[in-house]
Amino acid sequence: RAHVIFPWHIEEDRLSERQRGNGEAIGTTMRGIGPCYRDKVGRSCGVRLGDLYRDDLRSRLEHIAAEKNATIAALAPGGCSTQLDAEKIFTDYKAYAERLRPHVADTTTYLLDALEAGRRVLFEGAQGALLDVDHGTFPYVTSSNSSGVGISAGSGVPGRYLNKVIGVVKAYSTRVGGGPFPTEQDNAIGQHLRDRGNEYGTVTRRPRRCGWFDAVAARYTCRLSGVDVLAVMLLDVLSDLEEIKICTAYEIDGRRVSVFPSHVDDLRSAVPVYETLPGWGREISGLHEYAQLPERAKQYLARLSELMGRPVEIISVGPDRDQTISVDPSLV
Repeated sequence: RAHVIFPWHIEEDRLSERQRGNGEAIGTTMRGIGPCYRDKVGRSCGVRLGDLYRDDLRSRLEHIAAEKNATIAALAPGGCSTQLDAEKIFTDYKAYAERLRPHVADTTTYLLDALEAGRRVLFEGAQGALLDVDHGTFPYVTSSNSSGVGISAGSGVPGRYLNKVIGVVKAYSTRVGGGPFPTEQDNAIGQHLRDRGNEYGTVTRRPRRCGWFDAVAARYTCRLSGVDVLAVMLLDVLSDLEEIKICTAYEIDGRRVSVFPSHVDDLRSAVPVYETLPGWGREISGLHEYAQLPERAKQYLARLSELMGRPVEIISVGPDRDQTISVDPSLV
C-alpha cells in the first residue's frame, strides 16, 4: 500500500520550492515526498507499490506522465522543461519492482498476525513530532503524521496494541529547514551544539538550526504521542557549557503561556522564558552508568523529567551502542 515516488514528483518538488522563493520556501529535501503525498490524496495520479506488479502499469504511467508533463511545463520558468519519458520510467520501475518483490507483502496483515501470536513489534518514528502535517508547525511540516498518532495510520495496527511509548528527545533543540524556532541560538552556542552534535541533515546534509531545550514544545509532543518514558539523547554535547538554559514558557503579546500555540504566527512571535542551570564542566562520553554522571548532569535530567511529566529511562552520551545508558526511572 506504500505510495511510490516517481521522477515527476522530484521535478515538481524542485520547481515548486523555487517558485516560492527564499521568503516562502518550506525547506523540503527535494526528494519528491510532498508531491507524492499530494498525488496520494488526489488519488488519480497516485501509484502504490502493489500497482507496479499489475498488467495495466504501462498504460497508467503513460496517462500520468502526459498529465505531469503539462504540470511541469506550467511550473518551469518560461515553460521550458524536460519531457518525461513514460516508456523509460516503466522499464526502470519494473526493474525496481523485481528487486523489491521479496520484501513486498500485506504489511498490516503481517503485523496483526504477529501481534495476535504474542510476538513483540517495535515501531520507530522518523522525523520530529512537530513536523506532523496535522499537529505540527504547519505549513513548515512534512506531508505525513510523524508524531505518535501516525503509528496506526501508517501501519494499520490499532492503538490498543501499543503498551509502551518511548519519547526520544535531544538534550537540546534542533530544526532543519524553515519555520519558527523560539529557542534558536544563531550564535556561538548554536555553532557549538552543531559542531559537537554533528547536526547536519540526514538527507540533505544541511546544517541544522540549534538551540536550547524547549520544554513547552517537548511537553506538547509528549502528550500528543502518548509518551510513557523519555530517552534523552546527546547529553554529552552539553558537557563543555558553563551554563545551560531550558525554555519553560513563552511570552506572546505580553502574556506568559505554557501551552504550545496552534498557529505558526504565534510561535514566530514567542519569546522564550528561560531557566538557567549550571553546566557540569567535564566530559561524560566515556561513562557507562547513570551513577557515574556528575550531579549537575543528573539535576538537568531531573528537571527535564519534571517539566515533561515523564520519567527518563534512557540517556545517551555518544553515538555508539555502549554509550547508551539504561536508567532506573526512580533515580531521576
